[in-house]
Amino acid sequence: MIDPHYNQIPYVQQWNLNIQRELPGNIVLDVGYVANKGTRQKDQELARINQLPVSVLSQYGTTLNSTVASAADAAKYGIAYPYPGFSGTVASALRQYPQIRANNTITDYAAPLGFSTYNSLQITVNKRFSKGLNIYADYVWSKAMSNGAGSTCSGCSANAGPLDYYNLKLEKAPVSYNQPQVFKAYVNYQLPMGRGQTLLTKAPRGVDAVIGGWAMAWILNYASGTPLSFVAPSPLATGWNGATNRDNIAAGNMHNSAFDRTVFNYANTSSPTDTYLNKALFSAPAPLTLGTAAPAYSQILGFGTISENVSLSKNLKIHERFKWQLRIEFYDVFNRHQLSGINTTITSPLFGQVTNVSGNRTSQIGTRLDF
Repeated sequence: MIDPHYNQIPYVQQWNLNIQRELPGNIVLDVGYVANKGTRQKDQELARINQLPVSVLSQYGTTLNSTVASAADAAKYGIAYPYPGFSGTVASALRQYPQIRANNTITDYAAPLGFSTYNSLQITVNKRFSKGLNIYADYVWSKAMSNGAGSTCSGCSANAGPLDYYNLKLEKAPVSYNQPQVFKAYVNYQLPMGRGQTLLTKAPRGVDAVIGGWAMAWILNYASGTPLSFVAPSPLATGWNGATNRDNIAAGNMHNSAFDRTVFNYANTSSPTDTYLNKALFSAPAPLTLGTAAPAYSQILGFGTISENVSLSKNLKIHERFKWQLRIEFYDVFNRHQLSGINTTITSPLFGQVTNVSGNRTSQIGTRLDF
């Protein structure tokens, strides 16, 4: 179906306040507050029309899966018989539209139910090229919230659907892709050696061909991980079609304070040294109940990004027509390993464990001749 409010146009409000200052040494500093708010975003995944209300779970329990093929069956279970000829279950008989989708929900195209907010502090430092040095660094401290991962189009939300369509307030949470802190930097330095430079400026041509024209560049990337979310068994084996159920989480530090990433045991991911979560706070909801957890948490993040890439290059001009370049590049120069695969399914034997690791140093050498 097409949502009755299809004609309500989504809109985004944006605002920012920036202060720029030129500092000594050809350095420009920019500090800004940047924010936006999305309203009436079209997200059909949030519209679970024909979903059972949560109250029937406690009212009817496992009887929801019992067969209703006649008015007598309906009377036996204390429900109204939907219409002559109906055949289904107690759950399907209780649906808002049992004649259309039975135990399924109805796709509500372009339902304008989504919203999002984003607030951030953004700091940029830019040292314009002088004395062979150029630096650009950017730091962002942010928080993004949404009830559907900030989707602005129908069907492209990362939210798998609301736990309870009749209480969409439960869906407000940090978006799955938000990294609270991100720092990136680029540094390029022309080594001051050779003719026309600070050091060995009068070097013979042969010496200059060896020591001149060298440059070094660094690309640095550091970022927080993304919010974790936790899943639990469905409150009803069949006949329930809310989103994936969520855990019950008690108050406290969800992170295992004893976890040490430097002793990760890849050979035995069930080892206590690989326990990332404080498992004592987590529990599966009782049958026929919904979990109390939010869709995602910024209090407990996955592993972030730590990456340093370095390149060393040499440029040599040969007469007027030829230019030769040599490049030596190192990726993940410090050979940092990135942990991943935190198991967040409470029924899994590996719940709360870190299960994977990746990353290694690589290098490459390249050369080119321009003419």
